Amino acid sequence: MAGNSGAIMEVHFKLFGTDGVSLQSQELTKALRKRGWRIHSCASDVPDGAEGLRLPELSYQSDDALALRRSIFQPDASATGPTAGKRLLEEIEERARTIRARVEEYVDDQRIRLLHVRNIMSLPYNLAAMLAFHQLIGERPDIHFLLQHHDLYWEGPNASSFHTPYPEIADLIARITCPDRANTTHVLINPIAAQALRERRGIEGVVIPDGFDFDREVTLIDEAVFRSRLELLTGNKTPIAPDDLVVAMPARVAINKAIELAIQFVSGLEGRRAELEDAPCGLGARGRQLTAAGKIILLLPQGEDLEENRDYFERLVAYADDIGVTLAYGGNIVVADRTFTPGDREHYPFYSTYQTIDLVCYPPEHEGFGNQAIEAVWARRPVAVLEYPVFKVFVRDHIPHYISLGDVAGLGRLNEFGGLHQLREEVLRPALDAAVTVLKDHEPLRGFCGMDTVCEQYVELYDQARKTLPGDDRS
Repeated sequence: MAGNSGAIMEVHFKLFGTDGVSLQSQELTKALRKRGWRIHSCASDVPDGAEGLRLPELSYQSDDALALRRSIFQPDASATGPTAGKRLLEEIEERARTIRARVEEYVDDQRIRLLHVRNIMSLPYNLAAMLAFHQLIGERPDIHFLLQHHDLYWEGPNASSFHTPYPEIADLIARITCPDRANTTHVLINPIAAQALRERRGIEGVVIPDGFDFDREVTLIDEAVFRSRLELLTGNKTPIAPDDLVVAMPARVAINKAIELAIQFVSGLEGRRAELEDAPCGLGARGRQLTAAGKIILLLPQGEDLEENRDYFERLVAYADDIGVTLAYGGNIVVADRTFTPGDREHYPFYSTYQTIDLVCYPPEHEGFGNQAIEAVWARRPVAVLEYPVFKVFVRDHIPHYISLGDVAGLGRLNEFGGLHQLREEVLRPALDAAVTVLKDHEPLRGFCGMDTVCEQYVELYDQARKTLPGDDRS
């Protein structure tokens, strides 16, 4: 019997947060539903009332998941005896049985034959989930699995997090990562990752960029109230005033984001304060009238995965404090647009926060795509970008204007604060010149990564996948 021809299950560790993968799922789900597709969610954070399967075992941030990951990748010396790897493998297999049974029961009950699985098969954050879906892929040829890899575990600075002393676990990861079967399609979000997958695993993937809805409706928020409610971590801790200048780094706190470079950029703007105060028409889209007593702030609006990156976060706070940068944090009040309840006076939807900022600084050392550069153009805010590899080969030519912070090869290192990255003076100086100019005095992306374009690419893949399923009678 043919399955529900318009039903898809979106699967990820979590789907309702403000991290990039969650936001991309939310974007695509909204676009597909407008086209009549029925989308089920499968994640650890599916809220009550949403169509889908809430499966806490998919989390990679629960106490159980964190404890298992520490045992696998950062074990104490006393825990690495001759049978430790075997015991861990048995625990992973036991957890996988629960995940597989719940997923299989749900998709059979709902007659779903197309699963869009994000990152679970390419990042060993939850090896039990990876094993469960590997088993489903091998034993359910009547289901097609579109495996989207926003990240590959061997890429970037996070790769060192996935080294294990247990041969059994290392063999498991090598065996089940990115399975290539007749009922799989692999999707990458940039051509560099596609080449890496081809070279390492011999798999030909489809490249589709992250998508963005340029016509989205955004909730208007009270800018002054939002600014006043942000938590000040360093520097001048008086509430942020309407004419203070706010630079945002609108990404989760993670070591690959190189947020220390944004701290350096804001410190540089502080050094150019006299020029910024002398702006007859004000600064940025809001015409801020920065005064001698006003603040220049770096805002970190996201709180996703903060506990996972607590050590890095604390180093950033110490660094900002040391060089006199005022650092603000919004993770306690900013939520995903999909989970925001209209009328909620305690929280603010993520995309609405762009209304309250004046400039975006986005300096990741490694990034799969880089939605923040796209979002800045949509929000009509100037953006300063470290030209990370994917930006240089896949995104840069579609951005009408940006301030360059150089590239990864040109970075130095600080001796303090655990060796944070450092912008060289000869790179920072012209970037600050450009920032001061654009602050005092931005439709090419739609055809590249507008959600209409991206959604149609996925619809084509979904249709191709369904035609390969046994018993499918669609022509």
